[in-house]
Amino acid sequence: MVEEQDRLAAYLGERPRLIRLAYRYLGSASEAEDIVQDAWLRFSATAEAEHPARLLSRIVTNLCLDRLRSAQARRETYVGPWLPEPIVEKAGAVEPDANDAALDISFSVMRALERLSPLERAALFLHDLYDVPFEEIAETLKRTPAACRQMASRARKMLRQDQNRFPATGEDVARFVAAFERAALGGDVEPLKALLASDVEYVADGGGKVLAAINVLSGSDVVVKFMLGVVRKNPDPARTVVAPAIINGAPGLVVSIAGQIEQTVGFAVNADGAISAIYTVRNPEKLVDVVASFPSPLVGEGG
Repeated sequence: MVEEQDRLAAYLGERPRLIRLAYRYLGSASEAEDIVQDAWLRFSATAEAEHPARLLSRIVTNLCLDRLRSAQARRETYVGPWLPEPIVEKAGAVEPDANDAALDISFSVMRALERLSPLERAALFLHDLYDVPFEEIAETLKRTPAACRQMASRARKMLRQDQNRFPATGEDVARFVAAFERAALGGDVEPLKALLASDVEYVADGGGKVLAAINVLSGSDVVVKFMLGVVRKNPDPARTVVAPAIINGAPGLVVSIAGQIEQTVGFAVNADGAISAIYTVRNPEKLVDVVASFPSPLVGEGG
């Protein structure tokens, strides 16, 4: 009985990190929850583990790799850019533990991780996040230790190339909203352009379900023109609400029209503090949990 209680305590202590780990593989909060629940069933049936966190990370990795293999065809035929399902909390919510920065789930990091193969991600996560020896990783991935070491090294190098984007602050987002409203209502676009990096990217995930930019847009002129064009097509500007929120651990926005959540907006900034990326999730299938986070109609000023 004592051993069972210790095992459960070890699982519950690791559960928040395991969910973030699974999310980094799958990009879906609901699927990550399911994976971690399944991991408990497997963990509870194993012999006593000397390193519970390591074992749980390997179990979650195996389950995620199986899920990714079954989802590969869907991902390959996805319409337009892919973004993870947003994890949204109302503004003022406690942000993730800074000590767990290695499990960053910001959109910029998640986009970078998508450029890695599932096995590269697994080798990197298990070794760098959970200190799993390459010999054990090799058993999990059914590759040689040398191959796993190479995959982890390759993954690190690729991620280092994307370390020029940082989470936006609440002040960054507030300045963006003010400048955007000024541009949309008064036509003065220069303050908005001044907030954007010259090579800013606009990534919109509509999944072919709703209207969205089918390609990643790049450049401040192109991005501003597109965003203002979208505003002009808004069917109900008087009932549009832009609400601050914590999205994937950083300040962002939730936009609703006539009480219906239409999209989330996340941001990244460069080393100079200019907005270098705007991430918009519009696919209704990815907004289901966002609606649950905001069960009542959003209240605020239209924008």
